[in-house]
Amino acid sequence: MSLKAGTYSLNENSGNVYVYTFKEGLLSKLAHDLLIDVTKFKANVNVPEEGFTSGNIDLELQANSLKVVCALKEGERQPDTLKEKDIADIERDTAKKVLHPDKYPTVNFCSKEILEKPELYYKFEEDGYCVKGELSLHGVTNPVEFNVKITNGKNLTGMITLLQKDYGIKPFKAMLGTLKIKNEINIGFDLSLNQT
Repeated sequence: MSLKAGTYSLNENSGNVYVYTFKEGLLSKLAHDLLIDVTKFKANVNVPEEGFTSGNIDLELQANSLKVVCALKEGERQPDTLKEKDIADIERDTAKKVLHPDKYPTVNFCSKEILEKPELYYKFEEDGYCVKGELSLHGVTNPVEFNVKITNGKNLTGMITLLQKDYGIKPFKAMLGTLKIKNEINIGFDLSLNQT
Protein backbone atom coordinates (compact mmCIF):
# COMPACT_ATOMS: atom_id res chain seq x y z
CA MET A 1 0.00 0.00 0.00
CA SER A 2 1.58 3.27 -1.17
CA LEU A 3 1.95 6.42 0.88
CA LYS A 4 -0.81 8.98 0.53
CA ALA A 5 0.20 12.28 -1.04
CA GLY A 6 1.09 14.98 1.48
CA THR A 7 3.80 16.30 3.75
CA TYR A 8 4.74 14.29 6.83
CA SER A 9 6.62 15.88 9.73
CA LEU A 10 8.34 13.38 12.01
CA ASN A 11 10.27 13.54 15.27
CA GLU A 12 11.26 11.35 18.20
CA ASN A 13 7.54 10.85 19.00
CA SER A 14 7.03 9.24 15.57
CA GLY A 15 9.13 6.15 16.28
CA ASN A 16 12.77 5.19 16.73
CA VAL A 17 16.12 5.91 15.17
CA TYR A 18 18.84 3.60 16.53
CA VAL A 19 22.60 3.39 16.04
CA TYR A 20 24.17 -0.08 16.19
CA THR A 21 27.89 -0.38 16.96
CA PHE A 22 29.99 -3.54 16.90
CA LYS A 23 33.10 -4.52 18.86
CA GLU A 24 36.37 -5.98 17.58
CA GLY A 25 39.95 -6.45 18.69
CA LEU A 26 42.02 -8.87 20.73
CA LEU A 27 40.03 -8.14 23.90
CA SER A 28 36.63 -7.86 22.23
CA LYS A 29 35.19 -10.50 24.57
CA LEU A 30 35.42 -7.86 27.32
CA ALA A 31 33.30 -5.39 25.34
CA HIS A 32 29.76 -5.29 23.96
CA ASP A 33 27.94 -4.48 20.77
CA LEU A 34 25.69 -1.52 21.56
CA LEU A 35 22.20 -0.29 20.80
CA ILE A 36 22.07 3.52 20.98
CA ASP A 37 18.90 5.60 20.76
CA VAL A 38 18.83 8.94 18.91
CA THR A 39 16.52 10.82 21.28
CA LYS A 40 16.17 14.07 19.27
CA PHE A 41 15.56 14.18 15.53
CA LYS A 42 13.22 15.66 12.96
CA ALA A 43 12.37 14.60 9.45
CA ASN A 44 10.16 15.76 6.61
CA VAL A 45 8.78 13.34 4.04
CA ASN A 46 7.16 14.94 1.01
CA VAL A 47 4.96 12.72 -1.16
CA PRO A 48 3.51 14.47 -4.24
CA GLU A 49 0.45 13.28 -6.13
CA GLU A 50 2.80 11.51 -8.59
CA GLY A 51 3.93 9.20 -5.78
CA PHE A 52 6.80 8.60 -3.37
CA THR A 53 9.38 8.25 -6.17
CA SER A 54 8.77 11.92 -7.04
CA GLY A 55 9.11 12.96 -3.39
CA ASN A 56 11.93 13.65 -1.00
CA ILE A 57 13.15 13.00 2.55
CA ASP A 58 15.06 15.41 4.79
CA LEU A 59 16.37 14.25 8.16
CA GLU A 60 18.25 16.01 10.97
CA LEU A 61 19.63 14.18 14.03
CA GLN A 62 20.98 16.01 17.07
CA ALA A 63 24.49 14.65 17.63
CA ASN A 64 24.34 15.26 21.39
CA SER A 65 21.13 13.22 21.79
CA LEU A 66 22.58 9.70 21.58
CA LYS A 67 21.70 7.60 24.63
CA VAL A 68 22.80 4.02 25.24
CA VAL A 69 19.82 1.66 25.45
CA CYS A 70 21.66 -1.59 26.20
CA ALA A 71 24.31 -4.05 25.13
CA LEU A 72 23.59 -6.50 22.31
CA LYS A 73 24.68 -10.11 22.00
CA GLU A 74 24.21 -11.72 18.57
CA GLY A 75 21.61 -9.03 17.82
CA GLU A 76 19.59 -9.67 20.97
CA ARG A 77 19.13 -7.03 23.68
CA GLN A 78 20.96 -7.62 26.95
CA PRO A 79 19.30 -5.05 29.26
CA ASP A 80 21.12 -5.98 32.48
CA THR A 81 24.68 -6.22 31.13
CA LEU A 82 25.76 -2.57 31.43
CA LYS A 83 25.91 -0.71 34.73
CA GLU A 84 24.89 2.95 35.01
CA LYS A 85 28.55 3.98 35.19
CA ASP A 86 29.32 1.99 32.01
CA ILE A 87 26.51 3.78 30.19
CA ALA A 88 27.64 7.20 31.42
CA ASP A 89 31.24 6.46 30.35
CA ILE A 90 30.16 5.31 26.88
CA GLU A 91 27.95 8.37 26.34
CA ARG A 92 30.75 10.69 27.51
CA ASP A 93 33.33 9.02 25.25
CA THR A 94 30.93 9.07 22.28
CA ALA A 95 30.54 12.83 22.62
CA LYS A 96 34.11 13.73 23.59
CA LYS A 97 36.13 11.31 21.45
CA VAL A 98 33.88 10.37 18.52
CA LEU A 99 31.11 12.78 17.47
CA HIS A 100 32.29 16.16 18.89
CA PRO A 101 28.75 17.64 18.98
CA ASP A 102 29.97 21.07 20.10
CA LYS A 103 31.71 21.44 16.73
CA TYR A 104 29.30 19.30 14.64
CA PRO A 105 25.87 19.60 16.31
CA THR A 106 23.75 17.84 13.69
CA VAL A 107 23.76 14.89 11.30
CA ASN A 108 21.80 15.65 8.13
CA PHE A 109 20.43 13.61 5.26
CA CYS A 110 18.78 14.92 2.10
CA SER A 111 17.42 12.57 -0.55
CA LYS A 112 18.24 13.13 -4.22
CA GLU A 113 16.41 10.18 -5.78
CA ILE A 114 13.85 7.59 -4.69
CA LEU A 115 13.50 4.46 -6.82
CA GLU A 116 10.78 1.85 -6.63
CA LYS A 117 12.22 -1.55 -5.75
CA PRO A 118 9.31 -4.00 -5.58
CA GLU A 119 11.59 -7.04 -5.72
CA LEU A 120 12.68 -6.28 -2.14
CA TYR A 121 9.38 -7.10 -0.50
CA TYR A 122 6.88 -9.75 -1.44
CA LYS A 123 4.56 -9.64 1.55
CA PHE A 124 1.09 -8.21 1.30
CA GLU A 125 0.82 -4.45 1.89
CA GLU A 126 4.57 -3.77 1.67
CA ASP A 127 6.35 -1.47 -0.77
CA GLY A 128 10.11 -1.40 -1.32
CA TYR A 129 12.23 1.59 -2.34
CA CYS A 130 15.88 2.52 -2.73
CA VAL A 131 16.63 6.01 -1.41
CA LYS A 132 19.74 7.83 -2.67
CA GLY A 133 21.02 11.06 -1.21
CA GLU A 134 23.72 12.86 0.75
CA LEU A 135 24.60 12.41 4.41
CA SER A 136 26.50 15.10 6.30
CA LEU A 137 28.23 13.85 9.45
CA HIS A 138 31.15 15.25 11.44
CA GLY A 139 31.76 17.98 8.84
CA VAL A 140 31.91 15.59 5.87
CA THR A 141 29.22 14.99 3.22
CA ASN A 142 29.07 11.71 1.28
CA PRO A 143 26.56 10.02 -1.02
CA VAL A 144 24.61 7.17 0.57
CA GLU A 145 21.86 4.83 -0.49
CA PHE A 146 19.66 2.50 1.49
CA ASN A 147 16.50 0.44 1.18
CA VAL A 148 13.20 1.48 2.73
CA LYS A 149 10.13 -0.62 3.40
CA ILE A 150 6.67 0.94 3.70
CA THR A 151 4.03 -1.18 5.43
CA ASN A 152 0.31 -0.43 5.68
CA GLY A 153 0.83 2.86 3.83
CA LYS A 154 2.24 4.55 6.92
CA ASN A 155 5.13 2.64 8.57
CA LEU A 156 8.59 3.40 7.21
CA THR A 157 11.54 1.16 8.16
CA GLY A 158 15.09 0.80 6.92
CA MET A 159 18.79 0.56 7.72
CA ILE A 160 21.76 2.68 6.63
CA THR A 161 25.28 1.24 6.86
CA LEU A 162 28.15 3.73 7.25
CA LEU A 163 31.92 3.60 7.62
CA GLN A 164 32.99 6.04 10.32
CA LYS A 165 36.34 6.77 8.65
CA ASP A 166 34.50 8.01 5.53
CA TYR A 167 33.33 10.91 7.72
CA GLY A 168 36.65 11.67 9.37
CA ILE A 169 35.69 9.81 12.55
CA LYS A 170 38.24 7.65 14.31
CA PRO A 171 36.42 4.58 15.66
CA PHE A 172 36.69 4.47 19.44
CA LYS A 173 39.44 2.30 20.88
CA ALA A 174 40.89 1.56 24.30
CA MET A 175 43.62 -0.55 25.89
CA LEU A 176 46.18 0.32 23.20
CA GLY A 177 43.80 -0.71 20.43
CA THR A 178 43.13 -4.22 21.73
CA LEU A 179 39.52 -3.18 22.35
CA LYS A 180 37.73 -1.11 19.71
CA ILE A 181 34.56 -0.35 17.82
CA LYS A 182 34.36 -1.53 14.21
CA ASN A 183 34.55 1.09 11.48
CA GLU A 184 31.13 -0.05 10.18
CA ILE A 185 28.01 1.11 12.03
CA ASN A 186 24.32 0.79 11.23
CA ILE A 187 21.59 3.38 11.63
CA GLY A 188 18.14 1.81 11.73
CA PHE A 189 14.77 3.54 11.74
CA ASP A 190 11.17 2.51 12.34
CA LEU A 191 8.80 5.46 11.94
CA SER A 192 5.07 6.00 11.73
CA LEU A 193 4.01 8.75 9.33
CA ASN A 194 1.46 11.33 10.46
CA GLN A 195 0.25 13.79 7.88
CA THR A 196 0.48 17.52 8.69
